[in-house]
Amino acid sequence: MSGFQGRELCSFISKNPSILTHSLKKTLVPSVEAIRKIVCDQKDFILVLHRCGWILPKYKRFMDNAVFLERCGILGTHLALLLKLHPRLIIAQQSTIENRVSRAVDVGFRENSRMLVHAILTLSCLSVKTFERKLKLINSFGFSNDEGLQMFKRTPTLFRTSEMKLKVGMKFFLHTVMLPKSVLIHQPRILMYSMEDRVLPRYKVFRLSKSKNLCKKVPSYIHVLCLSEEMFLDKYISQFRENAEEELLVAYKGHYLEA
Repeated sequence: MSGFQGRELCSFISKNPSILTHSLKKTLVPSVEAIRKIVCDQKDFILVLHRCGWILPKYKRFMDNAVFLERCGILGTHLALLLKLHPRLIIAQQSTIENRVSRAVDVGFRENSRMLVHAILTLSCLSVKTFERKLKLINSFGFSNDEGLQMFKRTPTLFRTSEMKLKVGMKFFLHTVMLPKSVLIHQPRILMYSMEDRVLPRYKVFRLSKSKNLCKKVPSYIHVLCLSEEMFLDKYISQFRENAEEELLVAYKGHYLEA
């Protein structure tokens, strides 16, 4: 087995004893070689073999499904991503994979789109009822079906967010911050940010710096929210005089202001 020696090989076989009942030349070696062609990074390759050794005996189905997915435009790093994150889908009945692709196309994704794999990964985690329930939750905040689907198309992983987190985020951004709906339609990823670690603390700093006129040009809250941690600290905390910096840090790391 490429990549396994000594104890690692023993551990791999103990986890996947059924591979010993399959032909080395006809099944196991071709399976390993097929995975190697898809997963080029050595660490990822070893990780996939460790986690998904049970795929190896399923060579024919694996290859048939890989060929089908490649025809849909899911190849290279995207196929590797699917193999790493949802290996069971790779050896599912082809009708199951066709269903996932069909569902993604039905909600607006194109075959050969770079986002198709992300849609399939999300739809594989959600039943039709759960997907529709989350879409209705978004609708309840004044978004149309088309607008909700636009949000899904931009950030498919949004629909893996819990309904409670979606509801809390919607209420905060629309009713507290008073963002226009168009911002959430175009940047739905902000609904996935941690309320406790990012959204609320940065809102406190934003309000405090605005009330004290610390910035010559007042930034938008979305600009502040989307900065990396390093850039945020540099631009909106550490550059100010010592007493203001301390107050901003308290607002950011403590609970100086009420949200």
